[in-house]
Amino acid sequence: MSQVEATFVGRVDSVKGSVVTVRITDNIPTLIIVEGQSYRVGQIGSFLRIPLGYTQLYGVCTLVGAAAAPNTETITQENSQRWLSITLFGESCGAFFERGVSQYPTFGDEVHLVTSDDIKIIYNTAERDRTIIVGNIAASSGISGRLDLGRLITRHTAIVGSTGSGKSNLVAVLLEAIATQGFKSSRVLVVDPHGEYASAVGKTGYVYKVNPDPKDGHKNLYIPFWALPFDELKNICLGEMQPSQESSVRDLLTDLKKGAAKLLKKAPIDSAITADSPIPFNIKKLWFDLDDFERQTFKKDRKTSMDLIKKGDSEKLISNEYPQPNPGDNEPYAHPNPRRIFKQIDLLKSRLQDSNYSFLFEPGKGLTPDKKGQCTEDLDDLVGSWVGHDRSITVLDVSGLPSETLSAVVGTLLRIVYDMLFWGGGLPVGGREQPLLIALEEAHLFLPEGEDSPAHRAVAKIAKEGRKYGVGLAVITQRPTEIDSTILSQCGTFIALRMTNSKDRAKVESAMPDDLGALSGMLPSLRTGEGLVIGEAMPIPSRIQFYRAANKPLGDDPDVAVAWQKPRPDAKHYTQALTSWRNQSIHVEEETKK
Repeated sequence: MSQVEATFVGRVDSVKGSVVTVRITDNIPTLIIVEGQSYRVGQIGSFLRIPLGYTQLYGVCTLVGAAAAPNTETITQENSQRWLSITLFGESCGAFFERGVSQYPTFGDEVHLVTSDDIKIIYNTAERDRTIIVGNIAASSGISGRLDLGRLITRHTAIVGSTGSGKSNLVAVLLEAIATQGFKSSRVLVVDPHGEYASAVGKTGYVYKVNPDPKDGHKNLYIPFWALPFDELKNICLGEMQPSQESSVRDLLTDLKKGAAKLLKKAPIDSAITADSPIPFNIKKLWFDLDDFERQTFKKDRKTSMDLIKKGDSEKLISNEYPQPNPGDNEPYAHPNPRRIFKQIDLLKSRLQDSNYSFLFEPGKGLTPDKKGQCTEDLDDLVGSWVGHDRSITVLDVSGLPSETLSAVVGTLLRIVYDMLFWGGGLPVGGREQPLLIALEEAHLFLPEGEDSPAHRAVAKIAKEGRKYGVGLAVITQRPTEIDSTILSQCGTFIALRMTNSKDRAKVESAMPDDLGALSGMLPSLRTGEGLVIGEAMPIPSRIQFYRAANKPLGDDPDVAVAWQKPRPDAKHYTQALTSWRNQSIHVEEETKK
């Protein structure tokens, strides 16, 4: 018997778009031996081939048994289970494979098993110098799991999986592969809300975090307040205001920025400056001017302010003191047109005095404006320090940020980076000349379905426009049901690890590319560290057993059996834990290691 005959399993019964129903020939066993290798007929996720002259169509099995039959009239007692449903995903001509199909099969066409030779044609199509190796193909030992780097990044990627499925390890493997497999100018920006990846990057990157321990070699994470758009700054510093109050504060802030802009090395035109412009200004002066306006009292003409009792100091947040207003019809008079924002002014003062917000209001010597609103550094220095250094990976550890500011700050830092690369255009550091991957861990915190937030708006813009400007997005989450469907739909590649929640699987199924959502039924049975890769980055839908990362991220499970066999630690370590808690920074002192 020839190999062509040996691989034959059935014939096409019906075709609906890319979904093909196959009737298995009655005398075909479920286990077939071809050239010494065994193949199981009807395995979910297995591949099948439909010869059409010189062209070979390839599909993946998504449904087996009576449920795959086209209609109940077709089913008889003898053939009730001998049906397959496959989804076409690509074709080959000779030794060249490409995604998509140029023609469709028709009823009666033969359907064959895919052998090792076919799999080699499919997987060897990818250009080696354009891929990264992240594991091994689970269905065929000896074939490396290669991801097309360009499509993985520019077409955006979603990485989903339940807790304990190996998601953090996979991200660490991806980072390691990008940094060590020959892409010396690669750059990846990881937004890490739980501080997991500092231990995973090693010497391939830098870690920025709030209040870092100098012993760890990490760098300070600063996001200058003056880079925030007006609405985000208002929400953090002032809270809710009436439209008239908001308008007056906006006008005052615009005037401050216009004055400070004249001190820049290359000042923008005056008409282009708004309250949203990323221009340094002295926020303590803003507080002082708002506070002084409310405190002023006036003489009888109600136009001339009373003389100061005591002069304040904007830098020390000390208010000017005026004579108290007289409740009767005598001097001094209260302000005739107050803004009535004392509550908001007090909130701004408390934020400026709160050490938890020093990363925002005291962003280092170079980015903190002086009394005139002048800085010695600018946003180009900040972005350059994040993505312009000599290493591939940058981890922005935002675990130390106050929860109420997390979305606004992450949205701002993403917008700063994206806008810099966007306006960089064709420059050597622009996104098209040197692409950037932004990996957003725990993405459900920033992209909730049906809600609007600064981070949500920034990520949505990158998802919709980033491909054209060389900025890719990797959305990483364990709760896809909570993520905005529009952003998931922009992801051209899905890497799905084990997922047991039915709602999460349904969300993933609806967003999967290539009409292969039915494969989501495999997700509950995947092994730890094994994932289903569907979409642009792989030539065909594949199960990959991912490597173990060389440096474990903290998100990995602790080895309980080993840890509990060690001597019990001294209770004095809780003292250091309490100190770290109060300082909002993990510093391990030498004496706690003894």
